[in-house]
Parts: sequence; C-alpha cells; structure tokens
Amino acid sequence: MNIKTKVVVIVEAEDGRVLLIKENLDKKPVPLWNIIKGSYEGGETIFEAACRECQEESQLNVKLINSLGVYISEEKEKIRMQFNFLARASNPSDANVVSREEQALRNEAIEEVRWFTREEIMSMDENEFVSTRSYSLIQDWLSDKKYPLKIYRQVKM
Repeated sequence: MNIKTKVVVIVEAEDGRVLLIKENLDKKPVPLWNIIKGSYEGGETIFEAACRECQEESQLNVKLINSLGVYISEEKEKIRMQFNFLARASNPSDANVVSREEQALRNEAIEEVRWFTREEIMSMDENEFVSTRSYSLIQDWLSDKKYPLKIYRQVKM
C-alpha cells in the first residue's frame, strides 16, 4: 500500500487577503493557481512541516492559526492524507518567488506568488486551479470551515 501524507496551508494576511502560487506543472498545459503544499515525511512535527513549506514556497514566515480539516483520498493501493491549515503571514510583503535553482532542488516550478482578495477568489473558476483538492479547500476556507489547532496532538510513539 502506497501511503503519502501532505501538509497544505492557506496563508492569510491581516487584511484577509489570501496567498496563491502559480505553478507550471508538467502534467498541465498552462501554469495554474495553487495553495502552498508539500510532503510530510517525519523528522519534524506536522505543524513544523506546514510552516517550512510556507517558507520554502513563498519565503514567508507564518503562524498557524487554525485547522481546515483533513482530506483523505483512496484509490487502489494508494492513500493520500492531506492535513489542511490556515496560517497568518507575519509580514505579507515578504512573499516572493524562490530562486529557480532552489526550486529545481525541490522539483518545483513556481512562477508567481500573489495576494488575492476574498472577492477575487470567489470569482475564480475551478479550472484556474492545479487540482480539485486545492479548489475544494479554497471553497471550504470561503465557507469559514475552521477548527482549533488543538484538535491535533503530537505524541510520542
């Protein structure tokens, strides 16, 4: 069984804008919008992984403020668990595209980082996003589906 765990973060600014990244993925014909996400492989807490991904993909330091739930996808011999978080950027103006060299080391192709208002996000179509999962999480965020972070607890084995 192939099991992968992902951390996904919707980053908000104090004024309510949300950060999206535009990625040029091999499997897509044009660059599309996405939210910050990456793999969790242990060696750090799930919370640390979420903050690390924000730093790696947008150069932002963030504070996690809520959970946005967990998505679980299952196909034959394949399971994906996606831990979704809401974070606040301490300095939104620091958001920037990481150098191509750094991206190549992490197998990423981010072309743009941009802050969107809630109204701009609401007017976007699902086809403007990399995946249905990313679009679904944005819709959950718009619906204000938030949970306290304390629903998660990091414990020792």
